[in-house]
Amino acid sequence: MRPKLIHHRYYIFVTLLAACLTYSQFSIAANSPDDFIRTVGKSAIDSLTDKSISQDERENRFRKILQAKFQLKLLARFTLGRFWRRASEAQQKEYTRLFEDFIVKAYAARFADYNGENFVVGKIRNINERDNLVQSEVVLTDGRKIPVHWRVRNGEKFKIVDVLVEGVSMAITQRDEFSAIISQNGGKIDGLLAALRKKTGK
Repeated sequence: MRPKLIHHRYYIFVTLLAACLTYSQFSIAANSPDDFIRTVGKSAIDSLTDKSISQDERENRFRKILQAKFQLKLLARFTLGRFWRRASEAQQKEYTRLFEDFIVKAYAARFADYNGENFVVGKIRNINERDNLVQSEVVLTDGRKIPVHWRVRNGEKFKIVDVLVEGVSMAITQRDEFSAIISQNGGKIDGLLAALRKKTGK
């Protein structure tokens, strides 16, 4: 169950998370979506990129970041796509738990390879009453600039609901990969659950 598209978009996604997300102890108030992305980005890179911490500690910190800054339940439902309604309540609950574990296992380890890439937050584009798209650029160590857009949902607190790297939605990419796994298992959701259990050691 390792993500299939292990290429520069996933690498940029991880390095951007390392630059733009903060461990809960460094929480900073944000008055606008771009402030939300900008302030957390300047708070605590060392939280996940500290090479002296253990992998277990890195995973624990990453999990707290996901829970605090992302709408995990919404992302879990979205990445299951049309199969969400076909799943039983028990399957939905297990999938939601496994989805979080999968994201932690799949991405946390890669923060150890962070090399100090920088990012610049740009304009905000309103999508609808709830969501805004915060534009940014990742500046790589070789000078290349990669466009990254953050879909931020307004509520009691700002939450990230998707990240688009070079115009490609990471949520849609993950949904397509999970859909392919289900199709390979005769359209059965249990096939995806089994694969996620294996990947996460559950």
